[in-house]
Amino acid sequence: MFYFVWLELKRFIFRVKYFAEVDVTDNCNLRCKHCYHFQGKDDFQTQELSIHVWEKRFNELYKSGIRGILLVGGEPALRIDVLLLADKVFPYVYVIINGTIKIPEEFNHRLLVSLDGSRKTNDSIRGKDVFSKVMKNYSGDKRVVINMTIMRENYKELEDVVKIAKENGFNGVVCNICAGGTNISSPFVIRRKERETIIRELKRVKKLYPKDFLLSKAMIKWYEYPDHRDSCHWGDEVLHFDVSWNRRRCFGNNADCSNCGCGTGSFQSPLRMLRHPREMMKILVCS
Repeated sequence: MFYFVWLELKRFIFRVKYFAEVDVTDNCNLRCKHCYHFQGKDDFQTQELSIHVWEKRFNELYKSGIRGILLVGGEPALRIDVLLLADKVFPYVYVIINGTIKIPEEFNHRLLVSLDGSRKTNDSIRGKDVFSKVMKNYSGDKRVVINMTIMRENYKELEDVVKIAKENGFNGVVCNICAGGTNISSPFVIRRKERETIIRELKRVKKLYPKDFLLSKAMIKWYEYPDHRDSCHWGDEVLHFDVSWNRRRCFGNNADCSNCGCGTGSFQSPLRMLRHPREMMKILVCS
């Protein structure tokens, strides 16, 4: 984490950005009901790009100062070759995956595996037998932090997900809030007036499982006051690219920053992370 603090000081002084978020594919083997990626967009790159294209892109990012990268999609595990390439180029690599495809153990970086409730609830959202596949592929894998998306139909199962993480040897749990800004159907989206209920649940679970629910108090407060149109370290100081290499401000161009539910946004800057080193070390460092 202190390496990121040094990079942040360097960015502040020399205005050199050091972190990027990249879609490595527009394809996915699931179609989760609440997924933002396939909402409000019709220009998908369904033909996978060659590894030579990614080698050129990654090398250019590294030369520009990028030292950490978050790989998303689509489903990044469909391009394990790209993940392994990123491992060779960048010191720090993070991947958000759905957990249905096993990533080789040689890829020793943090894996944020999506899980949205107990077996029944998760599979109603993500698809039949997805829960079982996640457990088969990753139980006992210390690279894994569970990444839960909080929705109307699953927020009461946050504690259950933390228990599942503990029982299966995962490194902890973080969460996003399904907050809208896309065409996602209303049964899933947490509106502003419903935030208070969600925040109370986050605080309750944090009090019960301070070492396993990895949202810090500052991150929960970020969710409590969700309008981040004026300032967001994740949106303003990180490079964001879709698979066609178009720039954007966040994971999607249609994000509603006035009602933010973005987990990466809630991390804020590395300097702010210093106030909560235990949570940040467990999230950022894959030992």
